[in-house]
Amino acid sequence: MTYDEEKITIDAEKMFPEAARRVKILEELKNSWPSVVGLRIARYSKPSILGVNELVVSVLNSYAADSLSKMKGNILRALSVKWNYKPSGEFSLKIEFPKIQKYKASAKNIANHNIKVSDDKVNEYMSNAPETLPYDINYALSHLKAFFDQKHSA
Repeated sequence: MTYDEEKITIDAEKMFPEAARRVKILEELKNSWPSVVGLRIARYSKPSILGVNELVVSVLNSYAADSLSKMKGNILRALSVKWNYKPSGEFSLKIEFPKIQKYKASAKNIANHNIKVSDDKVNEYMSNAPETLPYDINYALSHLKAFFDQKHSA
């Protein structure tokens, strides 16, 4: 068997046993989070990273952030009692709000904003619509059809 043919497997648990153990603890913590912090706070928060000396918790609102900031000792006690987690130094509870991705307009989207719809085309489509169609819906659909006609002819 050559080196190329040999299948190499890496056992992360054997190479990094403490990190693998923290990953397992984190999964169990996520599943039992309501029993650790209470149901109300658990609705708006979720543990995301368990490090050597820290727990990172994602929160959705300031209520959860404020409540959790006062629970560091309780959370560490639960980690210690339920999962035998012992930090090697000063334990910190890091609270993060999810990062909001900013909308980035693409050249395609910007080009769509520059399309000028012909009023004559909109009126033409409106005149061909059923009489029972309400005016505002007729206008919106006709304007949309004229927009797409203009877009595809450009």
